[in-house]
Amino acid sequence: MCLKIQENALFVADSHYNERRDEFLVFLEKLRDSSIQTTQLFLMGDMFDFISGESKYFIKRNQKVINLINSIAETVEIIYFEGNHDYNLNIIFPNVKVIKREIQPLYATYNEKKVGLSHGDIFVNDKFYDLYCKVIRNSVLLKFLNLIDFNNSISKKIYYTLLDKKICSKMTNFDKIVKRRVEHYDCEIVIEGHFHQGDEFQVNHKRYKNIPSLSCSQEYTRLENNVFIGERL
Repeated sequence: MCLKIQENALFVADSHYNERRDEFLVFLEKLRDSSIQTTQLFLMGDMFDFISGESKYFIKRNQKVINLINSIAETVEIIYFEGNHDYNLNIIFPNVKVIKREIQPLYATYNEKKVGLSHGDIFVNDKFYDLYCKVIRNSVLLKFLNLIDFNNSISKKIYYTLLDKKICSKMTNFDKIVKRRVEHYDCEIVIEGHFHQGDEFQVNHKRYKNIPSLSCSQEYTRLENNVFIGERL
């Protein structure tokens, strides 16, 4: 995909939307009503606490947000990077450019600079995690789990377990993690979500931006005149 990042593009990450964390719904409603404006929106992954294209329970539970994304995608270019909580999304979002984990990072351009984008759970140097990611995305397995999910018992267990999970914390060694991560990117600018930190670094002539968790910081990010601007919800 040859993608050009537009001026005033918006980036949103890690909202982990559920009944207790409604920031993503609020953001989308403001975008729909034009109180927030853009022509290009990057959803950097983990937008839902959990969802997959095969999960009937979670699709039904999140239908309002799904409908909003599909409606906004008729007028706004939306690029959705699948995360570790949201995957197999093509069937749910037919008008959205869905970027699967296996084709991340996606390289794009901005002001003649090469930009690498991903959710952020790649380059982990962990074969077991990579295998786990493949297994949990297996469509046949997920459809089978749907068949044995009597009274939504499995799905409800997942939902309420995630509902109580604490997702906001400051990483004391994040600069060291970033230094290792940028080595894997062949570009001038790196944009990721996943880590919930919202920090920006300059490392070995590469510029790194972590998009903050919408749920933790109440912020989304606008790219304007080569500056990442945090805007309050």
